[in-house]
Amino acid sequence: MIAQGAALRAPVARRTHTLVVGSGAGGAVVAHALATAGVETVVVEEGGHFLGRDMTQRDDEMLPALYRSAGQQLTRDGLVNVLQGSCYGGSTVINAADCEPTPAPVYEHWRLHHGLALDPGEIAASQARVFAMLGVRPIEAEQVNRNNALPMDGARSLGWRTGTFLHNREGCIGSGYCMIGCAYDAKKGAHLNYLPRAVEAGADVYTDVRIERIVPRSGGGFLASGFVVERGPLTPRLPFEVQAERIVLAAGAVHSPAILDASGLARDLPALGRNVSLQPQLPVAALFPDSVDVVAWRGIPQSTYCSEFDANTREHGLGGFRFEPLSVGVAQLASNLGGFGADHKALMAQLRHAAMALLLVPDAPSGHLAWTRGERGFTASIDYTPTPEWAQRLRQGLRVVADAYFEAGAREVRPASDVFEPLCGRRDLARADSFPIRSGVTRLISAHVQGSCRMGTDPRGSVVDLEHQVHGVPGLYVVDASVFPTSASTHTMIPVMTFADRAARRMLARGV
Repeated sequence: MIAQGAALRAPVARRTHTLVVGSGAGGAVVAHALATAGVETVVVEEGGHFLGRDMTQRDDEMLPALYRSAGQQLTRDGLVNVLQGSCYGGSTVINAADCEPTPAPVYEHWRLHHGLALDPGEIAASQARVFAMLGVRPIEAEQVNRNNALPMDGARSLGWRTGTFLHNREGCIGSGYCMIGCAYDAKKGAHLNYLPRAVEAGADVYTDVRIERIVPRSGGGFLASGFVVERGPLTPRLPFEVQAERIVLAAGAVHSPAILDASGLARDLPALGRNVSLQPQLPVAALFPDSVDVVAWRGIPQSTYCSEFDANTREHGLGGFRFEPLSVGVAQLASNLGGFGADHKALMAQLRHAAMALLLVPDAPSGHLAWTRGERGFTASIDYTPTPEWAQRLRQGLRVVADAYFEAGAREVRPASDVFEPLCGRRDLARADSFPIRSGVTRLISAHVQGSCRMGTDPRGSVVDLEHQVHGVPGLYVVDASVFPTSASTHTMIPVMTFADRAARRMLARGV
């Protein structure tokens, strides 16, 4: 059963064995594994239920429908826009469909420095099951659009290592609207595989439902309470509560810890909401001569990458930097070109000749979260200050991205800043060393917030144990990107799903 909030007319009170809070990469995998094993399972999702027929390909309609805060969830100082999905299927509905696992040196770093003695064979088996369910396959050469090909041509000409992603699309027509939902159901997110199969196996899914508090019951198990909410404003419509023997929080790295905090668990979990990494990304646009038709908004948005400057080590985990071309919709592309008034209008006239990439710079955990709770649920205060070492790598990466674009024939490179003058050739590359990184003048984005409920063996420095169970609270689990001790990968869908598959199978093996 899938029950949408608008169809509910009376308060809801349910009993179940397992309540899964969140239907994205973590929650969908857990719900499917438990339901198919015969465990009574209820899934709740604060966002709405949308399939291909509902995707209008309009930014003004789909950003509010599919993204947390309509895609405008900012750090407290406004420097980083933290993007998260908020809908049936979560971020798997609005991501770029890149299927990149956690690199082996990162797992080794977690073992050495965070006590995560993870079995490589177990991880490999979980990842294989995820790949099979998603239908992961290589992106073919003919599917690489010009926006993705041009900077990679430049990178290879400079002798740098490049690659093409695996992805989970089938029957893609190259419309280019991946980031606001695929109207053709070609991108096989959790809303098209894990969740419907969980429902077929007996799971019940409620959309437009927000859980705000979890209370242990004296006789065992938990009472989870919240509201059926009005889609859009997210204001309460009806009370909603579930009595469950087990609760799995998979509400994302911003809101899973918010629920734990509101449930009074912060006092015994000093790491809750701490150790946050955002892996901020800098949009970098390039303008090519009028003879080069890029048409960046058509085709698979993100299909290639340059990994020459990755530095993944067992000592430091994910490091260095990489750049990945990304073609988004016209409105999103326009917002990253910069300029105001007549200057911006002139740039828009050249939009067919504009390309865009993201410079991804992994960070050490340095942020923390706090929350207020109001009529529309939790509002997060995301405190994050980039370290000087991170800033140095970002500036080094900007020089590299610009060099690749100039090698490919670009005439101008424009990083996302309102005060930094465009780079107009290799003679300007040294100016990248003075690129400003501060609120109000630089625009960074994050699609990979992690670490706020980090996994570890010591309750003083972590929130969940190696089974994903909250320290000191048997039966309460967290299964999303919040558990990663450091940045797991440049793309977190596969790492989250892999961990979720492992977690669910361990729950089943324990018989609880």
